[in-house]
Amino acid sequence: MTLHSFIARTAAEAVDQIRAQLGPDAILVSLRKRPATGLAKLWRDTDGVEVLAGVPDEEPVPAPAPAEVELDDTPPLSSPPSAVTASTLIRKIGVLPPLDEPVLARVEQRKSREATPSLAEELALIRESLAEFWRPAPELPELDGRPHVFVGPPGSGKSTALAKWLASTVLVEDQSAHVWRLDGSRANTAEALSVFGEILGVPVDRTWSDAPSQPRAARSFIDLPGEEAGDPAALRQLALALQPFGPTHVHLVLNAAYDSTLLVAQARAFAALAVEDVILTHLDEEQRWGRLWNLVLGTKLPIRFLSAGQNIPGHFLPASPELLFSPHFRPD
Repeated sequence: MTLHSFIARTAAEAVDQIRAQLGPDAILVSLRKRPATGLAKLWRDTDGVEVLAGVPDEEPVPAPAPAEVELDDTPPLSSPPSAVTASTLIRKIGVLPPLDEPVLARVEQRKSREATPSLAEELALIRESLAEFWRPAPELPELDGRPHVFVGPPGSGKSTALAKWLASTVLVEDQSAHVWRLDGSRANTAEALSVFGEILGVPVDRTWSDAPSQPRAARSFIDLPGEEAGDPAALRQLALALQPFGPTHVHLVLNAAYDSTLLVAQARAFAALAVEDVILTHLDEEQRWGRLWNLVLGTKLPIRFLSAGQNIPGHFLPASPELLFSPHFRPD
């Protein structure tokens, strides 16, 4: 993909240029303020924005590849069908016991009694069975007035995920937005979020007290400091902190590079906050996307977005079972 630089006074004007020159298929890669130069520095700090964008090639490079660990100790496709079992395959994918048990039960139900499946057929059965456990994230109603609150452990990437969704809201969907960057049990130090809001022309407030009197935006976001999943007192305090916001959409942000057992434990701990769904981040640091099925199987929470990298807008993809399937599910 060839990148093009667009310079404008505001992000919205840059997007208009991109759509006019590159068309609706253009992808925004990065967005930054341009520092003022020369005498202009005397009366302003910045001189508009610069946006990098491009149009994907005819055969686009996939999003961060969910490359799985090699099935190095399993027989090749030409091996006798009995040489490999579904339990061996699913654990190589990254699904841990006992979470794999209901999937293996579905695989057995699907098997033909007349013939033992080949490795390729076994993989297809696992894929079909896993997909049955996928819970799609609920559709988000338009303009329901409920703010989107981001919660999760410290370092999970909540502010970056919020900024990516904010960029999509403003630049792609052409909708208005409002952000509240609030303190909690500790100070909210995500200064970059305020800077990014300024670039987009989105208000970023530091207190909630005057929120009811603010003009209603198409989508509102609330960023809160992280809390440890293993601290019940902190989570109870967080639940109390959510009450002044009224009805909300609560999104749990988790670092996908963490150990699978820890991810499931974190999700279960935060679920008490009436969490609607999960946003997984740091996928650029995790090659074994298949092990994220542990989160699907071990909780009742749907996954809404998969996020990779720190660049904004960057990779911020609607989650789907296909994205969690490794190349080993496609033996062709």
